[in-house]
Amino acid sequence: MSYNFLAYFALFLPIVILIYQVVPQKFRFVVLLIADYAFFILISRFLIVYLLFATVLTFLFGLWIEKISLMEDLSSKEKTKKKRKVLALGIIINILIILVLKYTNFFGGAVVDFIRIFNKNVEFRPIRFLVPIGISFYTLQIISYLTDVYRGTQKAEHKIVKIALYLSFFPQIMEGPIARYHETADALFEGKPIQFNNLKFGYQRIIWGLFKKIVIADRIFPAVKYIYRDYYMLDGSIVFFGAVVYTCQLYMEFSGAMDIIMGSGEIFGINLPENFRQPFFARTAGDFWRRWHITLGTFFKDYIFYPVSLAKPVKKAAKKIKEKCGKTVGKFVAPTVALFCVWVCNGLWHGANWTFLFYGMYYFVIIFIENITENPIKKLNEKLHIKTTNWLYRGLRTVKIFVIIVIGEMFYRADTLKQGFQMFGRIFSDFHITQLFRKFGTLRVDWLDIFIAVLGIIAVTVIGVLCEKNIKVREKIDGWKLPLRWALWLGLIMFIVIFGAYGSGYAAVDLIYAGY
Repeated sequence: MSYNFLAYFALFLPIVILIYQVVPQKFRFVVLLIADYAFFILISRFLIVYLLFATVLTFLFGLWIEKISLMEDLSSKEKTKKKRKVLALGIIINILIILVLKYTNFFGGAVVDFIRIFNKNVEFRPIRFLVPIGISFYTLQIISYLTDVYRGTQKAEHKIVKIALYLSFFPQIMEGPIARYHETADALFEGKPIQFNNLKFGYQRIIWGLFKKIVIADRIFPAVKYIYRDYYMLDGSIVFFGAVVYTCQLYMEFSGAMDIIMGSGEIFGINLPENFRQPFFARTAGDFWRRWHITLGTFFKDYIFYPVSLAKPVKKAAKKIKEKCGKTVGKFVAPTVALFCVWVCNGLWHGANWTFLFYGMYYFVIIFIENITENPIKKLNEKLHIKTTNWLYRGLRTVKIFVIIVIGEMFYRADTLKQGFQMFGRIFSDFHITQLFRKFGTLRVDWLDIFIAVLGIIAVTVIGVLCEKNIKVREKIDGWKLPLRWALWLGLIMFIVIFGAYGSGYAAVDLIYAGY
């Protein structure tokens, strides 16, 4: 079962809502927890043991850190040292689990490839591990909870059921968002009754998410699959088209899944943190990543960037470089080291493939260049009297960012790093725009598919423009007269039913981020 399947929003979710509402408030958390584990078992079956182990471990380590904090016979320095060791142990155990399950073959293969330089007879046989859904997401939530308890910004939880609810909430278990403990735990346990407005707005957002996923993302998927499979036989214009279409697919699928997740949480009065904020309106690559997968970015900022940049070795290195090379160079040392660590982790988090690691380094280099050129470009614009609010300047900036994003996603989607570079090379060595139109009929999509997808993208863009202007679209629509509201939402539902890429003739498309 997945979020885009009829079984989720027309069967599983309504049953949970009904039972949740009729059960007394003090037992509603039990309903949610049963629903969480039932959802997990439906997808990962017996692999739920990993989640149960992680839940117990998180609960015990939180209490352990708190116990050290309350020891009166220890000095503040001794407490900090002991707590740091416990925190490190808790994080290492969780990281080791994910490393073994997801990265054994990647690192093992890399080591064997290196050994084969000296001994050609060495072979590596991949080990097949069964990986539970959501492990990359709930592991980060565990790390954030334990770190916050260590820092004293979060009290250790004494009810294991609250930890269980926090780590397993069924709408977010597959794709996030990555919530902090204080953002969801109390609301999940409280069992507030479902309000009509929550139900209405929640299902509206679910419908909007299904529109993005089924009508747009799944409809253009066949073209992406074909182009990335047969790229070496295709013209550069078609390869670039494939990269653009994949960028659209990824955004529509992931943001659509987030809408379904956020809407599901909203029904139960759970305000999950937003994961997207009109990313294609970004002014820089850094700004793009502050708008795309927001909760992952804020996790890396709070738990990797700041700790690394403030670490004693990094500060000492920055001081030495500052003394030798000057203040201007020295001020970039700590942020650059921290930024490098963030993007290594970001790349590896997305998967065990060199393409993901390259993807991380790609954005590290671009954002680093943006950081060191920000002030010089600003001064140059002032000197040349260039207005950054000018429509031409803004348009060129938008095109630049879009090209950066598309090239990044080309490598992100490629099966191997070699494929990514070959596709990139074809764009510059064999690009004939006429070939795109001549061969369009062979790309596994027809003009109707593109027409429907473009209509959908235009609709999403218009909504994005309104949201960028801080206009609350659903609230505005709610102010319309009843017949207009019903016409809009029923029309959208019918559009999904008629033009959605599902059922006979369409292959089921797995959620991309659910594999992380």
